[in-house]
Order: sequence, then C-alpha cells, then structure tokens
Amino acid sequence: MIGNFVTQHEPEIIASFQRLLAIESVKSHPVPGGPFGAGPAQALSYVLQLAESRHLSTKNINGYAGHVEYGTGDQYIAVLAHLDVVPAGEGWTYPPFGGVIEQGRIYGRGAIDDKGPAMSVLWALFAMQEAGIVPKRKIRLIFGLDEESDWQCLDHYFRYEPKPIGGFAPDAQFPLIYAEKGMATLRIEVPAEAESLAAQVQMFSGGTRFNIVPEVARATVDCHSETAARELVVKFRKAAKDLQVSLHSEVRGCYVDLTVEGRAAHASRPEAGINAIVQLAQVLGTATVSNCSMWRSIGSWDCFGRTLGIDHDDGETGPLTMNVGTGELRDGTYRFHLNIRYPANQTVDELLKTMTNYLPDRWRIALVEHMDPLRIDPNAVVVHTLMDVYKQFFQEDIPPLTTGGVTYARAIPNAVAFGARFPGKPSLAHRADEYWEIDDFLRSIEIYAEAMTRLANAL
Repeated sequence: MIGNFVTQHEPEIIASFQRLLAIESVKSHPVPGGPFGAGPAQALSYVLQLAESRHLSTKNINGYAGHVEYGTGDQYIAVLAHLDVVPAGEGWTYPPFGGVIEQGRIYGRGAIDDKGPAMSVLWALFAMQEAGIVPKRKIRLIFGLDEESDWQCLDHYFRYEPKPIGGFAPDAQFPLIYAEKGMATLRIEVPAEAESLAAQVQMFSGGTRFNIVPEVARATVDCHSETAARELVVKFRKAAKDLQVSLHSEVRGCYVDLTVEGRAAHASRPEAGINAIVQLAQVLGTATVSNCSMWRSIGSWDCFGRTLGIDHDDGETGPLTMNVGTGELRDGTYRFHLNIRYPANQTVDELLKTMTNYLPDRWRIALVEHMDPLRIDPNAVVVHTLMDVYKQFFQEDIPPLTTGGVTYARAIPNAVAFGARFPGKPSLAHRADEYWEIDDFLRSIEIYAEAMTRLANAL
C-alpha cells in the first residue's frame, strides 16, 4: 500500500527533496519572521506549505520551529527533524545547494543531515493519509531550525506547545540509537606573545563550526625580513612533508602565508576527518615562532583527549572524542573551541577539572554549552516497537546502538534516534559532497510510515 504510493509519486517526491536542498538554510542574522535568518525561514515555509497543499494541519511557532499534524486526540507522538544545515565548506565536486542527481545519488548539504530524512517522514505521513491509516495517537512532525547551533528552536517551541508522550528523531542511523554521549563545548583562551626575536604569527584562523572537523586553517607569520621569511618557509615545507600535512605556503616580502587543508567530518566522529587546525599547529610548532609552546601543545592533541588526560571509555557509549572545531587570533588573544563528546558515566565537571590541571595556568578555559548524556532503557516500548519495524524491513536481528551524536531525541521524553542512514553506508554528515542514495531515501518513506503507525498505536 505505502510502496505503491511511493512508486506512484516518485517524481514528485524527488523533486520536492531537490527543492528543499536548494534552500541555503544556514543560520545567519535574524530577519522579520526568521530569527535564524532567511534561509531557515524559507525552508520551514516550504515544508509547511507542502503539507498544507495536502490539507494537513500546520503551525509556525514564531519562525523558531513548526509542525505538521495528523490525527486527533490530546496526546501525540512526535517525529523531530531539523531543516537547518551547517555551512557548505570547501571541496565540493557538486553544487552544495544544487540537489544534483548522479548515479542514483542526490547531492547537497543536508541530504542526509537532516533535510532528506525530514522529507522522508513528511511523505510517509502523506502516504498514511492517502491510505486512510489513522492510528490511536495523533502524530506530529516537528521541524526545528537551530539544531546545528544552539537548539533555541525547540526551547522556544516547547514554551508554547505541550510535549509528546514519546517519539523519535530520524537523524542518525538504523537500526536505532538508545544512548547518546554527553556533549560539551569548551573555549580556551591564550594570550598572544610578543617576542621581539621570534617570528610573529600575525593572523590565525580555522574552522567554521564547533561541530565540524575543520578542513582549512590559515596563518600569516611576520619574519621581520624577506631573507628570514624565505629561510623559514623552507623549514615549514620540510616539516609539512615529514608530518604528511597538506600545506600551501607563499612568501610575501617579510611574511609567510600558510594554508593547511584537512578533511571535514562530523564532530561526533572526528577520527573520520583530518583536523586542519591541529595540523597547522604541528607545523608552526617546529619553528621559532611566537607562542611556540602553545602550538606544540595543540599539535599534540588527538581525537580522544589523551594528551589532556580526559580519555575515557565506558564500554557502552564508547570512547570520549574531541574536536578542535574553531580557532582564531583576535585582539591579542587566541581562542579555540573544543567540542567534546563524553561517555555516559563521565561528567562535565570532571572534564573541566582534569583539563584545568593539564593546561598551563595562563590558559583560560570556559564552558560554552553543555548537554547531558541520553540513555533510554533498551527494554522500553519505544525501543522494542521501532526495533520490530527495523527487523521487518531489513530481515536481521541486531542490537540497538549508541552514538556520540546529539539528536532531538534529547528534547522530549521517551524518545530515540531511528535512522535514516542505512547499515553499512558511509557517514557523510558535515562532509563535502554529502549525498543520500535515492533508493534508500524512497525506501525510508515506507519504513517511517510503518514506524509512525506502530508507535502511535503502542504508546
């Protein structure tokens, strides 16, 4: 029944996915009706209008978030997806907001995180409506616009709307995520040194968001003379070769410009990327430059916090991971933001205490944002119900998973992350040439229709 609907409407479904991908819904300065900028507001408007065209009830909560509703009753289950995306970044083969289809894949920022899954659950609801499937509980699709930043969207939404009795977020992978690590973003500030004899780092910048492994970092070093600059650039190039760092360097008079190219990845899996900030620090730390000891320290940081003494693995949610997401030199101070995903049996206070003891006294550390770990009982009804749906479609019995990711499942009671990435498929969120295979996208509509129906009857 649902499969026939998907086949019948396939061109329209894919076209709507492409139109949503074409909206550059990166958070920016507020506009009237759009507290997170014009792009996110446009994305929400498009989704709600699409639902209204099929005579479903919708609501826009002051431009912060919105919902599409199906069914009747006071209590409801929620499916929470986000329409905002991280900046496109560099290194794309395809236009990041083009929705290009090639070799069975649809490319674009947000294809799998999280615009594609948002369209999957929306079309699943359309299919249920057309098939006349009316479960016991009301179903509400909630679309947030600030998931990649501060979650102000849902904070605002639930000041005006009641919370559901349960639900899921299609923002991770199958089969199901029942536990998520805690997340802490820390800011480290270090005074810039002004050493008269050493070459001076005049400019430093890297990264765009805390939750993305930075793919580019840049620095400009004042060597005080062109001769010294030419000597130093030779040392930098040799160091980069020895360290296997992708470095572009250029001499401009007495200045040396350095650019390191890494590889972007989601901050929950920093080991999948190459951190350009850390690599540039490694190169700078090989020469006599200002803040040399700082560069050597940062250059020693790994993805698991070993050199900061915070490495830990609880055996369930996995090892602590750390991403140096952004760095800059501004107003005589270096500022670095670390995004840390820590195991469920660790606390943020323990992290801060340990790191404070490891870092030099003149380095200042502050907690910028924090989310506690999430853990749902693996025997809960929501877990059993959705795992049964997974088994029905994938014909395999595997245990639910844990993740270092942070999903909207944390925002409501009795919720987990369910899909949308299929087993064995690569994690492409926050990376260049993000895509979703069209066959998986279309199949997920059937999966989510069944999941929403069963969950709305079970809770």
